[in-house]
Amino acid sequence: MTSMPTDRANQDALAAIAAARPLLVAVGRAGDVIPGFAAHDLLHAGPPLAADDARCGALRGAIAGALLLEGVTDDPQRAAALGEAAPWRLRSADSCSALGTFGGVISASSAVFVVENATTGVRTFSAINEGRGAALRYGSTAPESLARMRWLDGEFASTLGAALRERGPIEIFPLVEQALQMGDDGHSRQKAASALFMGALAPALAMTASDAQVAARALAFLAENDFFFLPIGMAAAKGAMRAAEGTAGASLVTAIAFNGARCGIRIAGDARWHLAALPPIEGAYFRGREARDAGPVIGDSEIMETLGLGACAMAGAPALARYVGGSVAQANAFTDQMYAVTLGEHPRFRIPALDGRGTPFGIDARKVVATGIAPVFNTGIAHREPGVGQIGAGYGRVPLECFRSALAALG
Repeated sequence: MTSMPTDRANQDALAAIAAARPLLVAVGRAGDVIPGFAAHDLLHAGPPLAADDARCGALRGAIAGALLLEGVTDDPQRAAALGEAAPWRLRSADSCSALGTFGGVISASSAVFVVENATTGVRTFSAINEGRGAALRYGSTAPESLARMRWLDGEFASTLGAALRERGPIEIFPLVEQALQMGDDGHSRQKAASALFMGALAPALAMTASDAQVAARALAFLAENDFFFLPIGMAAAKGAMRAAEGTAGASLVTAIAFNGARCGIRIAGDARWHLAALPPIEGAYFRGREARDAGPVIGDSEIMETLGLGACAMAGAPALARYVGGSVAQANAFTDQMYAVTLGEHPRFRIPALDGRGTPFGIDARKVVATGIAPVFNTGIAHREPGVGQIGAGYGRVPLECFRSALAALG
């Protein structure tokens, strides 16, 4: 497992990630702020889809919703079909330094967060989070889901953007640090981080909103959406991990993602995706739902695990354990296992329940293969059919095949 050149490369990669200083700098329209974004692009989560890869229900619903919001048609079934044909082009969000939350699709008029790593100048992008339940990112095309998205991409994004310009950039990692002390895991539990973000922006929002009702609607949404911070954290993590990419010889994992058909990882020393079949998900289901209703896993939010959050930090988020269908003891075990496959402990992100120990930091493909411990991640669960939405939450393990492939490519 030891290799001096790889050991040195991994330490360089870790240092680059630890030096990241991500700032939320703007909210803008995807077609205006994402470099290389074309008018008919639809950005999806995970590795690029092959032509013969099945589009899962959440993705089909999200594609339909995106075209409905673009005004292409008012028929959800027709919208889903149109999204698979020219001039529309389905692309991996990763190719544009963007991320998709679960099955969420970014189209030209989607409002996105713009996050800049102040250390490197690299910008990354993610769409505004709608909240839990019947959300478009889970494939829901219900009228209320689409109405909420129209408001988010319009009035809300404009209000948020104006407040951010008044206040100035928001440094992201200090909020994450504090949220971990308050019981978040940085992935599937965002209650503290969302509240802290609202507190940071609310005074400027109240000052810059066009009128009192606009401010009230925006603040009410922020107060009610305890998952709001996730895409901001994702874009911050993406920018940090990008700082390590291109480190020759490094076996550190820089991305874990799912496209609804395949799982993929990337490592710092190799730019290619290394793919495997999707893993099964264990979880807890909302009332009236069960495992046979579930669709396959999809999403880019497992970028949080690569940064040392999510399943890596579950020992510090006991309230999350039941939500994803596990126990506190199991959550502690997940974190303990992640220490065995990582390169170190995060210098900023700490777990109070472990006497302030740093979270497991830097998943090492060599250690994964040597120990046979497949890294854990947590995730939402969507219905297998498009148009329904979220039906639960759970956890899974990244297939070992991905890591073996990455090591073979690294030589």
